[in-house]
Amino acid sequence: MGFINANGQVVIKPVFWVVGEFSEGLAAARINGTYGYIDTTGNFVIQPEFDYATPFSEGLAIVYKDARPFFINKQGQKSFEINFPVIEQFENGRAKVRTTTGKFGFINKKGKLIIDTIFNKIKLFVKGMAVVEGINHYPYADDEITYEVGVIDTLGKFIVPYGKYEEISDFANGYFKIEIPAEPWDTIEGSTKQTGFLDECGNLIFSRSHNNHSWIDGDIHCGLAKINLYKYCKYEEGGVTYYVNINYEGFINLKGEIVVNDTSYIYANDFYENRAFVRNKDSDFFIINTEGKLVSRDTFSGIAGEGFKNGFAFVEKNGKYGMIDTNANFIIKPQFEGIAEIGMLDGYFFFYDLNKGKNNSYNRLYGIAKKDGNILLNPIMEEFDRSGFRNGLLKCIVKGKLTYINKKGKIIWQEAKYRFRQRTNLNIDFMNRGYFYAYSTPNEEDIGGFGRSNNFPKEIPKKNNFAPKTISVGVRPDIGNKIFGKYKAATVFVANTSKNKIDFNAQDSRLYMKVQALNLNGKWKDIEYLPSSWCGNSYHTLTLEPNHYWTFLTPVYEGDFKTKLRIALKYIDPDKSEICWDNKETTIYSNEYEGNINTGQFWRKEDYYPNGIMDPYND
Repeated sequence: MGFINANGQVVIKPVFWVVGEFSEGLAAARINGTYGYIDTTGNFVIQPEFDYATPFSEGLAIVYKDARPFFINKQGQKSFEINFPVIEQFENGRAKVRTTTGKFGFINKKGKLIIDTIFNKIKLFVKGMAVVEGINHYPYADDEITYEVGVIDTLGKFIVPYGKYEEISDFANGYFKIEIPAEPWDTIEGSTKQTGFLDECGNLIFSRSHNNHSWIDGDIHCGLAKINLYKYCKYEEGGVTYYVNINYEGFINLKGEIVVNDTSYIYANDFYENRAFVRNKDSDFFIINTEGKLVSRDTFSGIAGEGFKNGFAFVEKNGKYGMIDTNANFIIKPQFEGIAEIGMLDGYFFFYDLNKGKNNSYNRLYGIAKKDGNILLNPIMEEFDRSGFRNGLLKCIVKGKLTYINKKGKIIWQEAKYRFRQRTNLNIDFMNRGYFYAYSTPNEEDIGGFGRSNNFPKEIPKKNNFAPKTISVGVRPDIGNKIFGKYKAATVFVANTSKNKIDFNAQDSRLYMKVQALNLNGKWKDIEYLPSSWCGNSYHTLTLEPNHYWTFLTPVYEGDFKTKLRIALKYIDPDKSEICWDNKETTIYSNEYEGNINTGQFWRKEDYYPNGIMDPYND
């Protein structure tokens, strides 16, 4: 990796494995196995010695050695001693820290606690206020629920104390939204939960009960909040039945008065710029003002994003999108197949067309237009940076290549089509996610788990090198291949030469199998990890029949630290199934083999965000 300028000229040669964005004149960079900091000439001003390094903020940066974080200044000197396993960057002179038991607090630039680590959660500070949760929030004790949620200032003093509210949302548009729990002793008389709002001093503005299946469904916008209403409430034996088809949405003001109450509004957006989109039973959108009156009789079949912003909104008419002002007049006539939800950035917006691909499938191609409707770039981008133009350039993908486009719509840089002349080793500084996928026999019925694998077991030939009468894992670096499309890999075998079927716990066909390495202290440590799924359907069992084996691949890692590696695999031990109900799994290990890694692989997990319901993993 390296750097270009706004004209596409290389100003720092691509000689680094990893570089971060420049911040306060410096950028974290890794040229071999460790991180340092370079200046705008590409020279190291803080020499590489860290497992991992982050951007500078307020003159300090977080760096890691042996998984321990600490702050350094721009001379590379440690600022102060710190005993917290998790720290965050400084902002407004304070940094969030977390203890080994998961409690949060804040320190100042001398490393002193200014907010003690007594909170289970501290949300973002907004205007000097933050919502916090205590360590006893919601526990059940003697059939009573404890509510420890409140609001503190920058010194940790309570603006809203514990015990009053069940939930408090972040400060938004001048108010905190709160939930008041129902009183258990008053349920016979019909007491229900209430929703309300506090001002910035913690004073209750108003609250409203959830009686008759109505509840406040949004924050305050333009002095109004969206409320879910119910056409009628029919009391029946055993309670009240709620029917979705007879609920509707309106708006309530800061006095607790319902000011927009039309039973035909089955859906409503929040108000923005004193305008809100509402939808009727015919699925048509139209615009109302804060008095609930129609701004225009024009209707629209769809809207892009949340509504009005900077005096305009994108709406769909006759199958195409255009841009209107707050009086529903078209500034740009409908002409686009779709609008990216991020809206207008720096006077530009992003639209897309549907491009017909293989098997009659359609893919989105994005383009750029100016706020006057003139096309800056025809739809050629497969994806683009949702934060928009940075330093005058937009990062995007065009024809599968990383590309930079300037504000004139011109491509100023595009990656070359690089062909690997030889397979390279995988050089990373973080723990790899588990990748050993397998499946049982091809004809087996559904055994759970959404993930499927074509890695079916094979019958063991008469001549083999597998350990006899057991289940074994073997790594063969001498049998090469490639993994993840381009990296060198060693071959791995899992063989069952016993007389028993061997079962394995799995998540979406991913075995509990990972690579380990000897650390600096000569102890075996994981350099790969197995994420957890929140979906119960992910968990299932795989079976390896007697006299069968699986074949896998594992990367040949590259790094500064020379060590030994092995693979650990868990299986359900049939010998323990009848005598040990709480732990039936046994771990077996492969042969040891020589290798190189980077020390960050012993501890660092990259952020990972699921890309849909079929990817229920989050770390």
